Amino acid sequence: MNELAIDPASLAGYLASRGWRNEGTWRGAEVWQGADTRLLIPPQREYPDDDELLAEAVAKLAVLEDRPAEEILLDIAEPLVDTVDVRTQPDTPSGTIPLLSGVKAVDSICELLDTAARTVEEGPRLIFTGRRSGVVQDFLGSVRLGTSKPGSYIFTARVPVASRDVQASLFEEDDTDPFGRQVLVTMDKALRAAQTACTQVIRGTASFDIIEEYVDQGVSADLCEAVSGLAGHGVDRPFSIAVGWARGLDSPSGEAIEFSATMAGVLSQAAKQLRDLARVGTATITGVIEDLHYDDVEPPRIKIRGELQTSSSESLARAIWVVLSRRQYESIAPLHYQRATVRVRGRLTTTGRRLEMRPDRTGVEIIS
Repeated sequence: MNELAIDPASLAGYLASRGWRNEGTWRGAEVWQGADTRLLIPPQREYPDDDELLAEAVAKLAVLEDRPAEEILLDIAEPLVDTVDVRTQPDTPSGTIPLLSGVKAVDSICELLDTAARTVEEGPRLIFTGRRSGVVQDFLGSVRLGTSKPGSYIFTARVPVASRDVQASLFEEDDTDPFGRQVLVTMDKALRAAQTACTQVIRGTASFDIIEEYVDQGVSADLCEAVSGLAGHGVDRPFSIAVGWARGLDSPSGEAIEFSATMAGVLSQAAKQLRDLARVGTATITGVIEDLHYDDVEPPRIKIRGELQTSSSESLARAIWVVLSRRQYESIAPLHYQRATVRVRGRLTTTGRRLEMRPDRTGVEIIS
């Protein structure tokens, strides 16, 4: 350990951010009280044994937090860096991972951060298209991978809260979080929404299209693909994702987000289905009207749940929003309350946050 790298003030800030209490001084050193441990921290380097006290404090923290001392030193030295810990559980000895699964995990972490950054910049999207912007590219270029941690195989991404040229103004009155923090808040929210959606599918209370109900919370086909990639090369291993928030800013709270192998499979299939349907073109949906939408902002539409038939795949049980003219909507909307079966043939398109169908000339056919 490099004792000279330990700054007493930064170490004190680290302890305060993790719930330690300053309970005064003893022989010139500050006394910091944790749950069951006390640490002596010199307020500055003044005496020959100050470096020894600092090194001893970091060594004790490493034991208490079950983390390498080098990693704690990084967190002490970088108060404006958030971390993302991805704990994979490969079927290999702790501290190892199959090569193909490791490569896939790193790619998936990059795609996860890329998708969250694009969501911040472009707004929520069902499917992202086109190249990433210079802002997103620069953000990804600032992220660093740390060393693996004990416990299965843990990847750590260190995400700067903001670039150095704006860090000086972070503590001025400004209600807007810097870009790096916005990305991780968005990612955390989207991951929790994806976990909730998966739970509904697994319990049998929803089908794969439930993913589309969480687009406004940051869920997209891109995010689903990225998350499922963390389940190993065979998409068959559980994993968890935890965000460690930088102590230099007020931080959200929340436990690690756990994903089972089954959840990863749901996300993988949901993403594939969305991408396939976005390319399919013409399709037919037969079912009942599940929901209605009519306002002064967008064209009116109805949501039909039933059997979706395309020319390139087997029929799928799911729901599709069908965009109508105002006249069509006014004549069709009452069928929602009658639970009538209808059939619509048209072209599937992805428009920002939804997968939609626009009817062909035949319009909406009433079956029963």
